[in-house]
Amino acid sequence: MFHPVKEPRHYAGNGKIACMDALKSMIHEAPLKPIQVYWWGCAFKYLWRWPHKNGKQDIEKCKRCLDYLLYELDSD
Repeated sequence: MFHPVKEPRHYAGNGKIACMDALKSMIHEAPLKPIQVYWWGCAFKYLWRWPHKNGKQDIEKCKRCLDYLLYELDSD
């Protein structure tokens, strides 16, 4: 079953792949700076959960994180 802190429904996915596992897989050994990985992971989290948690607000948060990521990429 789901737990609001340990296993929230909005991160559960299809029961086979949870957000945390997908995130770990995609950032594994990514050749990026830690701050770039952070913003990428935040954007991914909001995009993953938007239909199950905060709807459009999570899409807007994702966009904001992507803007921060683009800023960091342009700062190199």
